[in-house]
Amino acid sequence: MILRSLVRISAVILILFRGNDCSVDIDKIAKDLKVTYDVVRNGVLTPYATVTYFANVTLENIGTEPIPAAGWSIYFCHHTLIQPVYYNATINQYIGGGLILSGNITLTHVKGCMFKFDPYNGDNKAFQNLPLQPGNLRNISFLASNWAITRYDIYPNWYLSNGTHQRIIENTKSPDVSFVSPHKTFVEFMRGIPNDVMGIPPSPFDRYRGYNFTDLETIKTSILPTPLKKTLHGNKSVTIDKNWRIDRDRFRELSGVAKYLQKSIKGTKVRNLKSTSNKVIQLKIGNASETDNPEGYTLNITASPDRVEIIGNSVAGVFNGIQSLFSLLAFGGTIPTLSITDEPRFQHRGLLLDVARNFFPKSTIIKILEVMALFKLNKLQLNLADDEGWRLDIEKLPELAKVGGKRCHDPEERTCLFSQLGSHPNGSGLGSGYYTKKDYQEILKAAEDRNIEIIPSINLAGRARAAVIAMNEYSRRTNTTDYNLHDRNTEHVYLTDTLFDDSAINPCMPSTFKFFDTVLKQIKAYHDEAKVPLERINIGGDDSPAAAWLNSSFCKTDGYMGPDPFMRIKVNYTTKIAQIAADNGVNLSGFEEFFMAWPTTDPRGGPLVPFDVTRYPKNLEIFVQTRNSQNDVFIQRATALSNNGYKVILSQSDFLSFDHAPEADPESPGDYWAIRFIDPLRVFSYLPEHRCCNLVPDEFTFGKMPFAPYGCIDDSNCLESKHPQNVTGIQAQMWTARVRDEDQLFGLLFPRLIVLAERAWHRAPWEASYQVRTNVNDDFPVPDFAARDADWARVASMIGRRELKRLEAYNVNPRIPPPGARNMTYKDANNTIKHVLHTDVAFPDLEPQVQGGKDQWADIKPATDITNLKMSALAYRTRNAANNRYSKVDTYILERPRNVLEKLVEAGLIAPPPGIGIPPGFETTVPSTDVPTTTV
Repeated sequence: MILRSLVRISAVILILFRGNDCSVDIDKIAKDLKVTYDVVRNGVLTPYATVTYFANVTLENIGTEPIPAAGWSIYFCHHTLIQPVYYNATINQYIGGGLILSGNITLTHVKGCMFKFDPYNGDNKAFQNLPLQPGNLRNISFLASNWAITRYDIYPNWYLSNGTHQRIIENTKSPDVSFVSPHKTFVEFMRGIPNDVMGIPPSPFDRYRGYNFTDLETIKTSILPTPLKKTLHGNKSVTIDKNWRIDRDRFRELSGVAKYLQKSIKGTKVRNLKSTSNKVIQLKIGNASETDNPEGYTLNITASPDRVEIIGNSVAGVFNGIQSLFSLLAFGGTIPTLSITDEPRFQHRGLLLDVARNFFPKSTIIKILEVMALFKLNKLQLNLADDEGWRLDIEKLPELAKVGGKRCHDPEERTCLFSQLGSHPNGSGLGSGYYTKKDYQEILKAAEDRNIEIIPSINLAGRARAAVIAMNEYSRRTNTTDYNLHDRNTEHVYLTDTLFDDSAINPCMPSTFKFFDTVLKQIKAYHDEAKVPLERINIGGDDSPAAAWLNSSFCKTDGYMGPDPFMRIKVNYTTKIAQIAADNGVNLSGFEEFFMAWPTTDPRGGPLVPFDVTRYPKNLEIFVQTRNSQNDVFIQRATALSNNGYKVILSQSDFLSFDHAPEADPESPGDYWAIRFIDPLRVFSYLPEHRCCNLVPDEFTFGKMPFAPYGCIDDSNCLESKHPQNVTGIQAQMWTARVRDEDQLFGLLFPRLIVLAERAWHRAPWEASYQVRTNVNDDFPVPDFAARDADWARVASMIGRRELKRLEAYNVNPRIPPPGARNMTYKDANNTIKHVLHTDVAFPDLEPQVQGGKDQWADIKPATDITNLKMSALAYRTRNAANNRYSKVDTYILERPRNVLEKLVEAGLIAPPPGIGIPPGFETTVPSTDVPTTTV
């Protein structure tokens, strides 16, 4: 152990001091040095059967003077391990403290995602670095783990250091990482050939759907999310203007929502009026919906007298009724007379927003709260602490915010966490920031005004490095170990998927529980002072590396024995955490891993065996977020947990992770750790009450599921839901490791979050058509896809004709999808063959455009005669209704589209199999006799 420690210390010394020369002008080098990152090929197998990709980094001198041969280092975040075959897992460093790469560069791993390039300055003259002359370039080639199939796999803000000073290399600053070369070929954007079909970027041909969208007049009387019951009263209408008044009927508890309504309809005043008064919006608490659901409401709009009456079962119910009124008012003050009886499907309709990995200020949170309220979403879980950041000031433990809330270039991590995820070395940018008590309380009040509960989340498991490092500095300042979270007397040898070896909280140290109790009391005090009670706290729960616990001297002293000591440590840890929460009068929530007896060698455990909920305090409710879904066992964890008495929040990762790309576009933001992409229709197709029909995983990662057509498995393999009422809601998750600004955040969230709101509030009739197979000798029941698609066209119509404009009014810019296009062949009345180009958009009121000249764009009709067109390709994009925001530009090749196999054969990547045919839906041999009437 002593030898291992000495080796690691030596490696750190080499990392910090090798090649530094404070006399080197890195400000000038940062301008003169151009970095280019190229993914050469994915899917490269090593001799050890690990999957890697081949990459090349080019350093080019675009200045007028030579770049020195030494005295500088380049620090950069890389999402996967570089040259994994040469990485020594015993010391978590390359052998000798560094690895010589091509270009005479030495590579070292700093910590987490951070690596470092140094000019080689050793004794071997064959690798001696020379000055980089103007106009010259140097190539650094390497293999890296897994894949890099999108531009956004690479992080921005590569920076130089001369030991005392740091400067970001100019051409790596852009949040869209423009220094990364485009991924244009199959080997660049596919994880594996030919299996990764989901990884092929969609063309306009692939995007074409031909939906029959709902007309505008129908949309004007529709509401999203869809209400339980709605009845129109003839063709009458009323017009709401500044002459209307708001009456809360002496219900003092409605004063807040009355003021909220008054601010939204300018000129109105709050008054107590007679029940027959004209031009009144009447707010009441009463018996509103068909059940006692506290969020239920009725909305009645009548003419002569002109009145709007909103009755809720509670204040929350009245607020939901107000949002339905706002939906009708989106097209102006004139609204139809109607009656609505409504209540939500689930009591928890939420979003997890990660502000730990990258920080977003209070202003961004307020915007999100405003638009969440529009769609009756009522829970915002703020992920405030993780490996890469701690984002809430805890007054008793100031290092949490001052050190854990900042990322910068501090190798000793005394003033900040070392830079990660492309954060700035000087401590600015999204990598740094935290909420003061005042900020947090203003967020709480803004949320309460909008019927939204804030659920603070701090990771107390294997992704807690920010807290660990901050408490190390607290210990130095106070010369105590009262709040230590890491066992310094134990040699921990592990490496997490985020490349840290010191991120796990020790579950056996008394100081860990003191830390949680102190933090919880402080957060609860913030809530109490703001008069917004803290109902629950989330503690994360990703499984920690076993070595981090089993090697702990504290855990060994506690005497954990039996067939699986790791599992015993976990169950006792969660029990103690739960008791602290109960003692503070706060409910607990966490991820499923924290409460499952898995993985284990104990025969009493299993992937569907939760810890017995009765071992936790009786006065405590435990809410578990279920995320895993990669096989026919894990998709049933929600049922297993609910049957055991846990409250369950459905967060199935491959349907509800909105950090994922909305399509397989290598040039657009978005992750793909659960599945290659999640489009809005996939979110819409999620089945919260038919969970054994949600087995539609990433085929490349988990393979095809021939035993589960339509996503459904056999009834004999599907757990019976004994306590369905314990499944309390749905929550999307938005992790921000690859989100670099507010525009990217909103583009990933919307419009998918609106679709989530629909599924969380409204139970669609077509959902019941998804059924497991009850007899193995029969075929699986075929779901009603036609009904689902028609319902999607209805919802997409509301999103396009109304909701996208509402979002933009709040300065929340949703993603604009590129258009679809297909060229078809017809015969006209004169038996003349016509070639017609059909175009469509994902949402109505967006408009497809075609490029004419360099900067000349024009709208294109749904069907255009291109018989005499001489061009072989067209540049396409989509514009919004205001014509001030646009999608990415895509190219449509005006030829017969080829299927995946044809494209791979043409690229020379696979041998031509027999029987390659024309894709269905494209017909050239039997032209239609009808030319579309919209053809021009």
